Parts: sequence; C-alpha cells; structure tokens
Amino acid sequence: MNKTFTRYIAKNFWGPFAMGLAVFTALLLFGSFFDKLNSFMKAGSASGLLGRYLLYRLPFFLVKMTPMATLFGVLFTLGGMLARGEWKAGMAGGWRPFDMLKPLLFCSLITALFQLTVQETVAPRFYMRAESLFQDKLRKKNNWQELIKKDVVFSAGEGVFVTAHVFNGKESSMENVIAGVYRDGRLSMEINAKAALWQASSHRWLFNNGVIINYDENMAPEISRFASYPSGISVPPDNLVLELLLPEGVSIADLLRRIKCLSAVGSPTVSEFTVLYCKLAAPFSNFVMALIGAAVVLLLRGGSRVINFAMAVIVGFVFWAAVIMGQSLGKAELFHPLIAGFGPLILFSLLSLAGLKKARVF
Repeated sequence: MNKTFTRYIAKNFWGPFAMGLAVFTALLLFGSFFDKLNSFMKAGSASGLLGRYLLYRLPFFLVKMTPMATLFGVLFTLGGMLARGEWKAGMAGGWRPFDMLKPLLFCSLITALFQLTVQETVAPRFYMRAESLFQDKLRKKNNWQELIKKDVVFSAGEGVFVTAHVFNGKESSMENVIAGVYRDGRLSMEINAKAALWQASSHRWLFNNGVIINYDENMAPEISRFASYPSGISVPPDNLVLELLLPEGVSIADLLRRIKCLSAVGSPTVSEFTVLYCKLAAPFSNFVMALIGAAVVLLLRGGSRVINFAMAVIVGFVFWAAVIMGQSLGKAELFHPLIAGFGPLILFSLLSLAGLKKARVF
C-alpha cells in the first residue's frame, strides 16, 4: 500500500511537469522568434536559417525552464491532492505530511539530473552554434568571440614568454612574434619571427621568416636566420588567449580548463568562478522550486488553486531573479563567487522550510 501511494504521487507529477516544460519552453521560443525575426528579415535570410537558430537555442531554453516546470509539477500534484481530498485521506490513513512530499522531492532530484545532463552536454555546444550563426551570418562579425587580439603578451611555459602583434585564435596563427626563453633568471634565447603557425600534427608552434638570437653568459648575441623553425613551444592556441566568456556556451569542464589557463598566467578568475558556482548550483534549483511550491500550496491550502498557482509562480520568479542578481553581483566582485552561486538557493530553501514547518509538514 505504501509503495502504491508513493508511486501514485510521483506518477501525478510527470504529466504537469512535461506540460509545463513544453509550455514555458514554447514561450521562450516564440519570444526569441519575434525578437530575432526582424534581424533575419533585414539580412534577407531564408526561413530555414531562423529555424536552425531556434533549434540550436532549444536545449538552452530547456535548461532554463526545467526548474519552472518542476514548480509547475509540484503545484498541480499537491493542488490536485488537496482538491480531491487525497491529502486528508493520506493523513487519516497514517501518512505523515512530509512522507507524502518525499515522492515529489525525489522527482525534483530526477529533473535536476536531467537539467545537469543537458546543461553539460548538448546546451553549450548548440548555444555556440546559434551565436555563431547569428553573429557570423547576420551581423557579419568575424571576431565576436574576441579570438583575434592585438599586442598580446603571455606565458607559454616555464621561463618562456611570447609577445605577438596579432594573435588569431581562429586560424591558430600569430604575426610579428617575439619569444623569449629565460634560464636562471636571464634571457637565454630569443626568437623573432614574422609569423608563427600552430602545427596540430606535431603539437608545436612553427616560426617562419625570422632570426634566432642565442645569448652566452656575458649576454653576447649569436644571430642566425631561418625560413622555418619548429620551436619547442607546445602550448595550444586555445590555452594561450581565451575567447570571450559566454556563460551559456561553456560547460563546467570548459570553465575548469579556462580557470587553470588564466591562473597559470596570473589573470583574474572572478567571473569564471562565479559562472562555475552558478552552474554547479543551477540543477539544485529544481529541489528549491519543489520546496517553494509545496510551502505555498500547503500554507494557502484554504485558497483557490488559481491563487495558489499565482502565488507560487510569483515566488518562483522572485527566486529566479535572485539567482540572476547573485551572478551579477558575483561578477562585480560584490559577493564571493560561492555565495553568488549558492546563496539564493540556501536563502529560499530556508524560507521554504520555515513555511513548511508553519504548515505543520514536519
């Protein structure tokens, strides 16, 4: 009997969840459609291009709307149980209120796993395809990812520093390059070349049309010219100069690699850590949304389902706004990245648990 009732509660969750996810995602798709329609029409692009753009954005929208769909599922399941008298019947049958909530909280953890999977696999790759299509095809911006930089200086390994007048991350090349190799704190060798090209086969930078200057202990130079010189620099282009950080277009693994690269050259990583913690916290929003929905419905159990739904959605959007605000404050270094990511979840979890306690769920 216990397992049957538990499965019954959980089963009632998935229908409203699927409907909510479909409706909320469709709303975002329509909003994106009308937002970008004018841009595509001005560019004279075919309707198929706009369709591809929306298709690429779909996984991102699914990730964003999964917590709201979880809230939707909890509202309809609990609201239905109260309206049909199943909640009272369960209590009369010896069920504790929290035991009847457990199946819904377990379902929210499953939706969190679904969100995490899409967030870390399909969504980033497809989001970048959508941005590339919009920026490259429509706006004709070839450097929207900021992969082409001028007058850059970076570390290419222990004791190796490179200066390039132009770094082209798209073509994995550099122009007017100077590489200095230091040993025991003094300049040992310098490579001065017109260009350098990354060789994927050998995992080395190939310097072209330049000179090599070797320095002895007295710093006396010995100069030799070359047409082509395979250097010992093996740091890949994407580890030297990083592209523009788009939070929606990177996974947790991408962020960890990016933080490692930035830390190696002493660059600030506040934005990266903020995005990292926000991504780690994002799936748990489903659990928090479930708590919010349960607290509102059980506190206002005497009210109509419409009022319950409206109140829960309002609180849900306030929570969503707090998450976005936390990320912005973290990037601005007003909050620690960890607080920016998990702070809103902890705050709304505590408020929801207080509401459930007042509703005598515990």
